[in-house]
Amino acid sequence: MTIGRSAAIGRGPVGRGRLGARRLGAIALAATAAAAAPWAAQARMIGGVELGGLTDYLFVFTDGSADANWQGASKGFVGDVAIDGVSADERTSGTVPYTGTIYTNSGSLGAWQNIVNANPSTAAGVTGETARIAALEADLAAAFSTINGLTATTGFAGVAPTFLDNLDVANGIAETFVVDITSAFQVSSQIDITGDSDDVFILRWDTDSNFGNGYDGQVKFQSGGGFVPKGGLTPSNFIHVAGDINASGGGSTPAELAPYFSGLAEPTNGGGFFTGYWLTTGKPSDGTTTSLSNAIFAGGWYSSTTSFSMTSGTSGAYVAPPPSTSVPVPLPAALLASGIAALGLTRRRRRG
Repeated sequence: MTIGRSAAIGRGPVGRGRLGARRLGAIALAATAAAAAPWAAQARMIGGVELGGLTDYLFVFTDGSADANWQGASKGFVGDVAIDGVSADERTSGTVPYTGTIYTNSGSLGAWQNIVNANPSTAAGVTGETARIAALEADLAAAFSTINGLTATTGFAGVAPTFLDNLDVANGIAETFVVDITSAFQVSSQIDITGDSDDVFILRWDTDSNFGNGYDGQVKFQSGGGFVPKGGLTPSNFIHVAGDINASGGGSTPAELAPYFSGLAEPTNGGGFFTGYWLTTGKPSDGTTTSLSNAIFAGGWYSSTTSFSMTSGTSGAYVAPPPSTSVPVPLPAALLASGIAALGLTRRRRRG
């Protein structure tokens, strides 16, 4: 099922009270502002990084102009997806088991409508979401800027991912670790990290640690390799920024990650595991992302890449951030002020 934006916004029933028309109009103005700007209700602050509404989704694609391919065969995908359908060139083939809602700023889902049609009881599409997509694009750009400006934690600059294997930082203290990974981007083993539930790992994948010229190097997980959260950690404790990513099959699914995939159409049986929230740009040279085979996402992937292709075996399960990361964001001042002013005007006129 695919519906237009106005039909997608939930509206509660209006009681049969004695509210005047002008006052109802003022209330409607404020309510419409909140409904039209879902990113304004709650944002996410994780490890000092404002991720806005990104972490409400499994995938967010803000470009895809050269290619936006989402195809089977797959173990399945669970979670909402947002795409700049005005820019993207969507295509699909095969069977893509999907549970969630696809949001686009375009008037249609393009070829991705076939994904919704193939999953009538579990999938939906919403078109015309111009404001939603614009906000997510701004959230992604702001997150890159914030993360690039962080200082690497002492002892965690210029390391390989295996440096983090068997790291245990559980001490009852909330800590944020900014890690600059500059080598050994191909990972074929489990990287076990133990920590507290409020610890955060921000990992920047760039061979020269010069973020101004883009994130150099290709991150590739394969043969069951990936980050494995232990102790109080979950995938939502990890934020990554990278350029190009890749994956291939083999190995087995880490036991600690398996529960996150319980809602997929079929069990995962190995591949390359992308644990956490992955913010990527594609290759610095042209913005493209290497075609993914057997990439398994546990968390979310948010990308400005110009070209991506999720092919055979690629699957994903959305993992929500903990409620404690919610940050209330006020409505746009002009809209809020208009609502208040209208309410005040109504009261004055009734008293007169």
